[in-house]
Amino acid sequence: MNDFLKNLWTKTKAWGIEAGYFLSSRVFLIDFGKMLLIAGGFLFLLFWGITCFSRHGQATQVGNYVTKNVKEVIKSAESQGFDIVITDSLYKEGFPPDLVIEQNPLPNTKVKQGRTIYLKITKAAGDLVTLPDIAGRDEISFYSKNLEMLGVKIGHIDSTLNAELVDGTIIKVLIHGRDVTNELQFGKIQVPQGSTVDFEVSKRLSDEAEIPAIEGNTADEYSVKLETLGLRVGTIMTDPSVTNQNLAKVYKTEPAT
Repeated sequence: MNDFLKNLWTKTKAWGIEAGYFLSSRVFLIDFGKMLLIAGGFLFLLFWGITCFSRHGQATQVGNYVTKNVKEVIKSAESQGFDIVITDSLYKEGFPPDLVIEQNPLPNTKVKQGRTIYLKITKAAGDLVTLPDIAGRDEISFYSKNLEMLGVKIGHIDSTLNAELVDGTIIKVLIHGRDVTNELQFGKIQVPQGSTVDFEVSKRLSDEAEIPAIEGNTADEYSVKLETLGLRVGTIMTDPSVTNQNLAKVYKTEPAT
């Protein structure tokens, strides 16, 4: 076993000496230097090509185009090497048309030249929407929410006394003063988003009303006062001592004032 180890050590030592002579030889050093030059040149060309292709180090900051006119934005963006694509146009009340309201990439983002900038802009008028029928949804608070979801505004709401309907029941739907209630069921009424719709709704009388004073009122005069309060005149009983009913004054009511 010892002879085997000695023999192995002798051979390893001899191989190491020969390898040292070879690695330090002039031929090896020249060839190795050539290999380094070739590898270095290859890596240089590789990274140079990647840099040129990706335009590394040439990132440009995207401007803030929001609230600016789209024509000005296109001119400014193209001068920086960007392409512009308009993805959507929306109606926004109070905003002029062709105004940028959203952009991607976001303002002040650094991107490479040639990048596409996506914009959303405003338009002059909203899309036409069909007003829903009031059948089954004639309560003003419910119907108005439906209109708001469609982008339609609620205008004037006038009340009309009607004891037979629940408070807030829609009686009329008006557009520019025209009653379109009956046309709604046929889906004929279309308005642009942002339009205003007016309403006439019911208002029930109160179950209780204060009976007006009777002093100095004839029966006819008092009847008019009661009717204005939504009260009905019952039986009028004449005092036997009255000789001229037209001039007679009311002196008692039931219920009492």
